[in-house]
Amino acid sequence: MLTTKKKKIQKYLDQKAGDNKCAFDDLLSDYLDGSLKENLESVKMARVEIYIDWHDDIKCIGIQGRYKEYYIDLQISPNEFSVSFDLDEPDEDVIYPLESKEQVYSVLSETVKKL
Repeated sequence: MLTTKKKKIQKYLDQKAGDNKCAFDDLLSDYLDGSLKENLESVKMARVEIYIDWHDDIKCIGIQGRYKEYYIDLQISPNEFSVSFDLDEPDEDVIYPLESKEQVYSVLSETVKKL
């Protein structure tokens, strides 16, 4: 029986108790309800593409998009996230511990302000 990735993520979130949810879980909820993309676009990120790796051994939210002429790449795992940007290929990332979903949006906002 095939289960869609979104259904697997929703099942995972349903199994977590309210107080046991972490920042990664909050971002997954944002992904499911569409607010993740909306929040990324609110900091002027364009052409947003979101990829979810959802396997037993790895769970990751991958985000790619543009800000003006820059390519931006975010990789979010349960404990940390990274942000990279470049005019051609964003491959030098800065890694942060994942403390809250607001932190991800704030770091992204501060990053694009510097570009």
